[in-house]
Amino acid sequence: MGKNNIISKGLWTQYSQKVQDRMNNPRYKGSFDESEATEKGLQLIMAENGAASCGDSMMLYLLVDPKTDIIVDGRFQSFGCGTAIAAGDATTELCIGKTMTEARAITNLEVEAFLRDEPDTPAVPPQKMHCSVMAYEVIRDAVQSYTGMEDTDDEDIVCECARVRLRTIQEAIKNHDLKTVEEITHHTKAGGYCKSCIQPGGHEDRKYYLTDILSDTRKFIDTKEQNPLLQRLEQSHKLIKK
Repeated sequence: MGKNNIISKGLWTQYSQKVQDRMNNPRYKGSFDESEATEKGLQLIMAENGAASCGDSMMLYLLVDPKTDIIVDGRFQSFGCGTAIAAGDATTELCIGKTMTEARAITNLEVEAFLRDEPDTPAVPPQKMHCSVMAYEVIRDAVQSYTGMEDTDDEDIVCECARVRLRTIQEAIKNHDLKTVEEITHHTKAGGYCKSCIQPGGHEDRKYYLTDILSDTRKFIDTKEQNPLLQRLEQSHKLIKK
């Protein structure tokens, strides 16, 4: 698969060599079936995330030792862009050798960092971060399938790219007296990638936007500073949480 068939020349320089290599030469592309798992005394876990009709979908196949919960081997199939192939390949490699619990702790940022050539240079353009998010979500779905436990980690996610929640951003604004979106990004990473969570008008609609969260939280801070009762109520809430 030639690079010109995957992405335009203008964007090509924004992809790391590791991403380019795994686009064209994935190590773990393929699948397993139940008979292969049974023959090896392992449990086959399958999970899918994304939508092929929208251009991106990933299927993850993990062979798990039921005695230890360790992922012995893995394969993936990706239906979408070259970045999704690279993310799926990296995700599979990161899972192998870990327990299912350890695999669940893998974040989309770890997947993207794994594909970097240099620690401080992103592996993909910001608009392609959704592929590493899809990789994160397919791991989550696989673990949920294995344990049977419902995952509630998606509640109030503001920034899909960095998986930052509403409460994290609100607390950062309050605790560090943040006054700009740039400061929020510096403290939490929210808004540092595809930027669609910063304000309306990005490449996808969001439930929450950093500009609104900042405005609402700043209004609360300013009101609280002028109202001693609100200060005491917030302090009481903190003591109860402890």
